[in-house]
Amino acid sequence: MEEYRLQIDKTAKPLLIIDYTFGGDRSLEQMKSTHLPTPLQNAKVKTEFDLAYAWSEFARKYLESTKEIAGTPLCWSGHYDQLGRVMLEMMRLSRDKHGMVDKEGVYEMIPNLEEIPFVSKPSTLEDKMFCRIWLSLIRHPAFIEMELDEDELTAFNYWQGLFTVALGKTNSELLNQVA
Repeated sequence: MEEYRLQIDKTAKPLLIIDYTFGGDRSLEQMKSTHLPTPLQNAKVKTEFDLAYAWSEFARKYLESTKEIAGTPLCWSGHYDQLGRVMLEMMRLSRDKHGMVDKEGVYEMIPNLEEIPFVSKPSTLEDKMFCRIWLSLIRHPAFIEMELDEDELTAFNYWQGLFTVALGKTNSELLNQVA
C-alpha cells in the first residue's frame, strides 16, 4: 500500500519539520543524554529521546490499528517521528514556561508539567487526540473531516492550540540546527 506524505510548496518561511526524521536530527545525541524531569520518568521513558520515540511508536500503532483509516494510505515513517519531536517540545514548553517572556499571553495557556504526566506515557484515549491533531494538520486523508462531539471539540481546540505553539518552536529549533 502506498504511504501518505505531506507535500508542500516551499515558502519564504521553510517548514523543516515536514522533512524531519530522527535520523536527520543533529541534536539526537543530546536528546538521548538529556534526562526528563523525575516526575515524567518511568521504566521505559527516561530521556528526551525516549519520550519522542514513545510518541512516534504510539502514533504508528494507533494509525495502523484504527478503523478511521481503513482504505487510506499509512503515513510515511517520518510523520511519526515528527509527532514525537513536537510532543517533546510540548513537554519542554511546559517545563520551561515560567522562564519564558510572554507579552501576548500565549504561554499562560500551557499547563504546568505536573498537570501533564501522560505526555511521557502515551497510551490512553486522550493521547490519541494528539495523533489525530497531527494527522489533521498534515492533512492525512482519513483525518481531514473528523467528527467530534462538543466535549471533544473543546479539548481538541485547546490541545491543537498548544500543539501549534510546540510545532512552531520545533521548526524554529530545526532552523537553528541548519544555521
